[in-house]
Amino acid sequence: MSEVPKMYTCSWCGKPTPNYREYSHPMAGILGESGYSICDECLRKARIEREWENEQCAEERLTCPYCESSIDDPWYYDEDDEEVECPECKRTFELEIATVRTYRTKRRIEDMPDGWNGGEL
Repeated sequence: MSEVPKMYTCSWCGKPTPNYREYSHPMAGILGESGYSICDECLRKARIEREWENEQCAEERLTCPYCESSIDDPWYYDEDDEEVECPECKRTFELEIATVRTYRTKRRIEDMPDGWNGGEL
């Protein structure tokens, strides 16, 4: 006699599913849940979407998600550009630009005390 699998509710669509994955102990403590359930259909849709997007994340070069060619002049595009046509394959793809700001500070020499010899202030 076969055992009936325990059923859970898919976190995405609400359908019943035997699929269940437990979070690691630290993650369960943070989220306040012991695990999650996602049905096979939702997993398939998520896999297809992930493959379709072929998202290139946090790259220092601009890469076409279709033909994976490197765009020669990424500085031509700015934060207002949402779509770009690849010069190689001519397909249009979405673009998000994340700008990282760094700072450099230093004291002004004219504000240093008279007679300062480079030691501590």
